[in-house]
Amino acid sequence: MVNKVRPVRRLSAPRYPTIHEIGQADLSRVPSRWANLKSVVASLGTAAMALKSLAQEAQTADAPAAPVAESPTRETEAVRQTVDKGPLTDVCPLAAVAVAGEGRGGFGCVAINPPVMLAEAEALEIIEKEFVKRGIRLKDCPELDGVTLPSAPEKKRPVMLDFGTEKGDILVEFISRGDVKRWSPPEHPLYFSTFNVYDTRAAATTAVNAIAARKGGEPVTVGVLYDPFVYVPKDWQPSDASADSESAWRARQAEGRRLAREQLTAQIDAFFDYLARTGKLPARRDAPDASSH
Repeated sequence: MVNKVRPVRRLSAPRYPTIHEIGQADLSRVPSRWANLKSVVASLGTAAMALKSLAQEAQTADAPAAPVAESPTRETEAVRQTVDKGPLTDVCPLAAVAVAGEGRGGFGCVAINPPVMLAEAEALEIIEKEFVKRGIRLKDCPELDGVTLPSAPEKKRPVMLDFGTEKGDILVEFISRGDVKRWSPPEHPLYFSTFNVYDTRAAATTAVNAIAARKGGEPVTVGVLYDPFVYVPKDWQPSDASADSESAWRARQAEGRRLAREQLTAQIDAFFDYLARTGKLPARRDAPDASSH
């Protein structure tokens, strides 16, 4: 037996609300066929409110938004105060190469004329004594917060510097051979097999930029110094012409350390000149001898 398809002559109203009925402005009268749909009846008010809200949004979509006056938060207030005060971290520019030294050299199996490098302890002693001469006592290892190291650019954390004044407003960082890896940009190669290349001036430049980018914290002025890496001329001769090769080598090393100490002292002098020009020179006061520190 084959079922015949017959046209529908009359459509009965559905037992649920139609789109047309939901879209009507007056939903206060509920059709009788919804009487048993308590959940639908209960949601009519919500549906009406939603439709009204959508209509209002459509009418005001192209209208310009009125400006909203925001009350200043602690964060925005801190930013405003920072702008008013200017930069909170002032870093002295590096001294001229003619004064400070090239700061770059290699040491290893192929170094014909290796540079003379200052031991970090010797350099820190020079810095401390030069500050003492000016009546300023330094403290060890102050922390400087909010500084980004090249080795961890995603993290800002306290960085230990070498020295700071009692008040903590003047800080000093000396870039030694051991600090090169910490402060050098990642793209700078440092080690080549048995031949090592060090660039303390490039590392010092990175330190200056990283410290100057610090945000917030207490106002400080920072001086970045570095090992000058002195090359004694190959034709240099000791005063004792009769010295044997070993004695001549020791004399050459002593001459290199003398020149390195002079160039490091010149860097310190340049830093104090900067402090004097900017009006940030600490008041002179009696300080104990650096050897007792």
